[in-house]
Amino acid sequence: MAYIQYRKTKKGILVARIQVSGKDPETGDFKVYPKNIQNDEGLTEAKFKKKIVLMAAEFEQQIADAYRNKVEHIHTAILTFSQLAEEWINGINNHQSHNYYLRATDICKLFNDYLKTVGLDKRPISDIKVRDVQLFINSFDKGYVKGKPIAKLKKPLPDKVNFRELDREKIITRACSYGMNNEGKNIYLDAAEQICKKYGLKFTDYFEDVTVRCLYSPETIKGYRRILRTLFNEAVRYEWITKNPVCSTKIGATKGNITMRPVEEKEVFSFKETQDFLKSLDEIFEEYIHRVIPAKIMLLCGLRIGEMCGLRWSDIDFENKLIHINRSRLISRERGVYEKDPKSKTSKRSVPVPTPLIEDLKKYYKWFEMADINFNKKLDSYYLACTIYRTPIYPGSMRNWLCNFEEKRGFKHITCHGLRHTYCSILLSQNVPIQTVSRYMGHSDSTVTLEVYAHFIPDTQEKVIDALDKLF
Repeated sequence: MAYIQYRKTKKGILVARIQVSGKDPETGDFKVYPKNIQNDEGLTEAKFKKKIVLMAAEFEQQIADAYRNKVEHIHTAILTFSQLAEEWINGINNHQSHNYYLRATDICKLFNDYLKTVGLDKRPISDIKVRDVQLFINSFDKGYVKGKPIAKLKKPLPDKVNFRELDREKIITRACSYGMNNEGKNIYLDAAEQICKKYGLKFTDYFEDVTVRCLYSPETIKGYRRILRTLFNEAVRYEWITKNPVCSTKIGATKGNITMRPVEEKEVFSFKETQDFLKSLDEIFEEYIHRVIPAKIMLLCGLRIGEMCGLRWSDIDFENKLIHINRSRLISRERGVYEKDPKSKTSKRSVPVPTPLIEDLKKYYKWFEMADINFNKKLDSYYLACTIYRTPIYPGSMRNWLCNFEEKRGFKHITCHGLRHTYCSILLSQNVPIQTVSRYMGHSDSTVTLEVYAHFIPDTQEKVIDALDKLF
């Protein structure tokens, strides 16, 4: 007899858990087989429970038949890693940036290739343990080959090597063969191995593997780990596993798993440098107003470059001195320029605008009105980051302009994202509460702000001592 338990998720979706006791086809011992079904079809509670009763009976019969037929694997609706990864990746395509989608696709393919080597690619995801994930993460320490592996010729090949024959068999090209008797000639490693195999040569006598291996940065490895952790959280949510195996892994023997790298002082403007930078922008305000305003907004409101490019005039609240961030405008090689929701739920936010910038925005507003007398009726159609013709800019052009401006004016190179870092560092250095800074930065949690920017918070040792001294 099947045991059925019902519960509701945080979103109010009804979930049924079926448990059936049956004999293991391999050992003959009794074990419990679980199966979770979620009411994704939006059925009424009565219809869903009726459906579950029928599915429980089918599941019970399936287990009994499996034992009789000595079936080694019973499908309990627990997907393999590749199946869950495909389902998850298709789901994030519309909610995450395209670059994140591509990274997730790459890491899932790498991990599935690893699972094939250990025979876990066709097993339920619940069979993947902490050690399996740890060994995969450890494999990144070896680095990766950029391009194809290369071999260098140590000495001329013997006369029995027929280059015309190698060309006919497409092992090497005719052009490549012209230099094959020159010491130091580089060819692809697989071609060198084929030549040695064909003519019975010892590889190390004639060739040297000079393949250049590039090391993964710690941030890249941590980012890959974070993607895997997110994916395995789906398996936890479906109750296929009780604990996420990725959470127990480590990156290196002594390194932490924090995925955020602290921002260094060289990546931001100091308080004095920021003042000088703003003065320089004001000097070219009239001529390059369409460039100066976006740069000022990123610096004085902490917007990401994608958020700046997605900012429309309808998002500016002059009365309350606020900028409402509702979208990002991004670019990728595959999709071109596209719009999406901001990076996270908390990235949709309202940021206060300093009074001098409000005055600049009013002048910018009039600049738009000069080109379109009906501009005030089309605020949702015009972007603030634009060309001189008031059309949306190509997202990469702002980066190029900023780099050239800094070089001509003698400033150190600070990226568009560095302007955002500067915004945060200045607020913290002026003792703005960390929770407030985190909210205006659009961070998902104030711990993110602390991990990245904590060293910009002034030393408060004297304040602590003064506060305690008041007790005496």
